[in-house]
Amino acid sequence: MTKLWFKLFFRNSKKNWLNTLINILGLTLGLVGLIIVLLFYNEESSYDQWNPNKNDIYKVGHAFLDGQIFDDTTQPEGPKSTEVIPEITAFLAMPSWYDEDLLVVNNKTAYTRKIIYTTSNFFDFFPYPLIEGNLKNILEPFDAIVISNEIRDRLFGNKKALGNTIKIGKKNFIVSGVYNLQKPSTMEPQVIINKEKHINLDGTWRSFSFHTYYKVKEGTDIKSLEKKLFQVFVDNSYKEEAAAQGLTLDDYVEQQGSTPFLEKLNGFRLHSRGDLGPLEGKGNYLFLMIMLGLSILIIIISSINFINLSIASASQRAKEVGIKKTLGISNFSLQFQYVLEIFVLCAIALVFALIITELILPFFNDYLNTTLHLNNVKLVSQMIALTLVIALLIGILYALYVSNFRTINVLKGNFSRSKSMVFIRHLMLGLQFVISGFFLIGGLIVYHQVSYMNTSELGFSGDQIMVVDFANDSNKWKRYLLAKKVFSNDPNVLAISTSLETPGTDEDFSNNIQYQDNVVDTKFIPIDYGHLEMIQAEMISGRTFSNQFASDSINNVILNETAVKRLGIENPINKIVSVFGKDVKIVGVVKDYHTDGFDKKIKPIFYLHFNSISWLKYNVRNVQFKLKPDGIEQSIAKIERYWNTELESGYPFSYYFVNQKFEKVHEKYRQQRMLFTILTIEVIFIALLGLFALSSLTIQQRLKEVAIRKTLGASTNEIIVQLIKNFIKIACIASLVLIPSAYYFTQNWLEHFVYRIEMPVLPFIIAPFVLTLLVIIVVGFKALAATKIDLIKYLKFE
Repeated sequence: MTKLWFKLFFRNSKKNWLNTLINILGLTLGLVGLIIVLLFYNEESSYDQWNPNKNDIYKVGHAFLDGQIFDDTTQPEGPKSTEVIPEITAFLAMPSWYDEDLLVVNNKTAYTRKIIYTTSNFFDFFPYPLIEGNLKNILEPFDAIVISNEIRDRLFGNKKALGNTIKIGKKNFIVSGVYNLQKPSTMEPQVIINKEKHINLDGTWRSFSFHTYYKVKEGTDIKSLEKKLFQVFVDNSYKEEAAAQGLTLDDYVEQQGSTPFLEKLNGFRLHSRGDLGPLEGKGNYLFLMIMLGLSILIIIISSINFINLSIASASQRAKEVGIKKTLGISNFSLQFQYVLEIFVLCAIALVFALIITELILPFFNDYLNTTLHLNNVKLVSQMIALTLVIALLIGILYALYVSNFRTINVLKGNFSRSKSMVFIRHLMLGLQFVISGFFLIGGLIVYHQVSYMNTSELGFSGDQIMVVDFANDSNKWKRYLLAKKVFSNDPNVLAISTSLETPGTDEDFSNNIQYQDNVVDTKFIPIDYGHLEMIQAEMISGRTFSNQFASDSINNVILNETAVKRLGIENPINKIVSVFGKDVKIVGVVKDYHTDGFDKKIKPIFYLHFNSISWLKYNVRNVQFKLKPDGIEQSIAKIERYWNTELESGYPFSYYFVNQKFEKVHEKYRQQRMLFTILTIEVIFIALLGLFALSSLTIQQRLKEVAIRKTLGASTNEIIVQLIKNFIKIACIASLVLIPSAYYFTQNWLEHFVYRIEMPVLPFIIAPFVLTLLVIIVVGFKALAATKIDLIKYLKFE
């Protein structure tokens, strides 16, 4: 019996090879898309899953009423909140950035950009497994340093690192432990140093420069805890500051205060509310949900195709069903056989999907800069379960349809169409049209928005501006001035300057600026002479900083348009504002330009010269060179030689160009555009397969009608119109559903951009037109073939 079943299955598959191929191909493509998205989702959601404390640890952030959301905290809030709030059992504090430096052991060096200085209880929160050392009091000694296994291998090879000395700058540290870094994690340090004695935990409540984590008792009401954290600020800072400024507490909080909030470590990567997110960056939860939703839609389309084509093939097996029923085979046996056939086809599709995914993953990883891989038992199990569910649903529908054929009718070569089945198939085709149209409209709107971001005026020019980062942390201002002096007469260097931040980077450096009674938290960018001229920022009024005016490096300030508006200053030139506790004079207003992407508002910004405040010079990060376009390669080589021999011998030389750096801000949206384009092509292709399937089934079931019409003298064109008009009606009805639903979802997507296009009308016209045209082409082709049938074959039973 089994042998006979396999023979029948093979012969029918061979006979209907095109339908079988389309079934397997459509489902395979749908599964490939879903597998890749699930791999990506699982990768992003796996951050910190290794940490046994992930559900008890919460990171603190601060939300301001002007829309800013800081990942940073103040230094004293951690110890004070732990002291007065019983639900908090411990806190962990560290600066909100990675440090970088050169580690030296004898003649070996290792440069790392991932050093963290932290309180001594780091391993209580992030218990990386130790390879060397004892977890107890591992960071207690003042000169203790704990390194990852990667740094250990680079500095000590196969030898033990414990107890050895590592030199960083002029300081010596003793290795107290080696840990195995667990990835992926929201924090992946290579070096951990105890800086507790150098962290002023009794410092100011207004300086946000730390990351603070709390261990929270199980069962704690987080909303209630957040209110208590806010009260800690009220009691220790806000009341005093409000009284000093003559403001009510509510007015002070509205103008200058923030509201603390907690984010669980488990899920922090994907659900971070802050502007910058964790040290290893934020995940794009919205993008993942969009891609997951689109992948599910593709699976739905693929399944609909599978059902339609299977039913279309079933009509050619009617006599087989009639003979089997005549021989006494029960309905259950028939249904089981046909369900099993669907299971086999779905299993083949899954195998092909896994193979194709494995082949294209390297290209996907390169494109999205990920490290996805298929050796994931959980994901493969999920896909097997999903495929079984799909096969079961399709198989049951198919089996019920086939097993309900009437024996006498099918043996005579005739069986009637079920009106309910016709309605369901038309409904499924309409759903395919809606989904395909949505992809087409969405793809066009994504294309227009990304093109708008790529071509819009940015307000600055980063062309030929090469930024060389300092790797050595000592005497950076002195070395900056030296490099400026050396290259100022180089004919290939048009200008040299520096700034804390260039467009495309976000240092999240801000401070309150006050004009009269108005206080605004404002982005702060220290600069040297010539920086605004170098990036070709436009001055609306006043001037830029110049070494011709000594006051420019003492007590003068430049604001951008947004800062002037937020502070409510009319005729701002020569007006006095207060910042960092000193009065400064406005000498210029620069036109707003984009420092971040188009999904973020241009922030209020003020500029001071690096010399205006003594400690600012310690924050110099780089040297910026404006290079001649026809000698860039030679200039880079010359600068690199000088850097490696004179400025930072033994340190890595790294640079970037401002225009390329800013382009990376939009990279994720260009990736979304490309992926959306690929999915749109895939969906339309699968939908065409579905249209082909349903038109094949419908026209095949109407061949007797076609034969009668031809016998009565109907022309070919009249028959074709009769056969395709129902499909055109379905496309028109689908368009009525498509347009409002596509508008709703694409408008929601556009609202994530502060600077965006107006909703275009053309995509909503193009999509229905394209769908209708495809219906005419595909169904018309099948209808034309139907007009060439043998009349005797379909009329001989009448």
